[in-house]
Amino acid sequence: MSFFVNTNISSLNAQRSLVINAPALNVSFQRLASGYRINSAADDAAGLQISNRLTSQINGIGQGIRNASDGISLSQVAEGALDEMTTSIQRMRTLVIQSRSGINSQLDRTALQNEIRQINKEITRIAETTSFAGIPLLDGRLNRDFLVGANAGENINVNLERDEGWTADGLRLSEVVVDGTDGINSPAITGQFNPTGTTFSVPAIPGTVFGLQASVNGGPFALLQEPVGSPYAGAPTPGQVTFGNNANINALILGQAIREGTGVNLQASVAGNTFTLINNSTVQFRLSGTAPDEATALANQAFVMSLTGLSANQVGIQPFQIAPPEDEDLITRLNLEIIDEAINTIDSARAKLGATQNRFQATIRNLSNVEENVSAARSRIRDTDYAKETAELTRTQILQQASTTVLAQANQRPQAALSLLQ
Repeated sequence: MSFFVNTNISSLNAQRSLVINAPALNVSFQRLASGYRINSAADDAAGLQISNRLTSQINGIGQGIRNASDGISLSQVAEGALDEMTTSIQRMRTLVIQSRSGINSQLDRTALQNEIRQINKEITRIAETTSFAGIPLLDGRLNRDFLVGANAGENINVNLERDEGWTADGLRLSEVVVDGTDGINSPAITGQFNPTGTTFSVPAIPGTVFGLQASVNGGPFALLQEPVGSPYAGAPTPGQVTFGNNANINALILGQAIREGTGVNLQASVAGNTFTLINNSTVQFRLSGTAPDEATALANQAFVMSLTGLSANQVGIQPFQIAPPEDEDLITRLNLEIIDEAINTIDSARAKLGATQNRFQATIRNLSNVEENVSAARSRIRDTDYAKETAELTRTQILQQASTTVLAQANQRPQAALSLLQ
């Protein structure tokens, strides 16, 4: 056989085995030390991308759970304030009934009225001062979105918007009178809800409507506004709409006045002197202001009906002043109607807050489950399997030791050449 000294093939082969085995041993050490199977993109390029996407989702879900908890806290504070307001209003209702006891003197009624005024002040104070993390909750403008997921658009909304606010004045509780010194307003009646498919027929009667409000698609009520370019009027004026003696034009004017007053594009199909609500558009009307008496309120309603073609149920009626002691039974009934309406309004808001809190709780439970499962999926991709990796470490260590031993033996082989030179 051939025998070479300058080139030791056995040594080179052992060296190559050591070079090949060293990176695998280093990877095993790194994985066992860090706890991660993927420590660089070279370990698993696709797995690195997938695990990072899962990490983004897990982090987003975790923050979404905390956001949902904040939403629950905010809702609980608002609901607690409304609960206290309900207690105060219930006391006010009791006082109204107490005021009709036959043994009360005028001084007794005055005392009852003084307590009602203090209750109203406390209700207003609660509405004006209740806040959460500096956010006013009962000023009528609360409308907050809570992102409860890892991606944009996964929101839960908390909404306590109310045009009149939640003060005693906004709930009309300041109009409750039991001592006979002031008048009382009858409750305003908002026009009926007009769903998609409702058809309005507008007559050819000239005149100007004042103070008619509309709510489109459930939005806030706003005064109708004279359309730009109307042939019957000058500059656009909020709360004023002028009609002429052409029914077809009047129909267009009414539809455009609703759009320009509310700022919402009411969808309607116009044909002749009629227009029909389409594409899920809805509209509701009411009259602003307070009439001095019932006759004036009914006359205002009738005038709007004559020009617009709306029915009495569609127009509604303004609140009107009733001067005591015209009819104490009527005043008591209206007092209780105001109070009951305030209770119903608050109860509706509390019910909505309660449903929202339950939704937040359900979201937290679902997100916790998702977070657990996604974390498990990421772990299977990214984390070190210690059972497998320790076995791999043992294998590579044995190979390294064997290669080192073989290299030592291979390096001794050229020594045999000396025996040939003796």
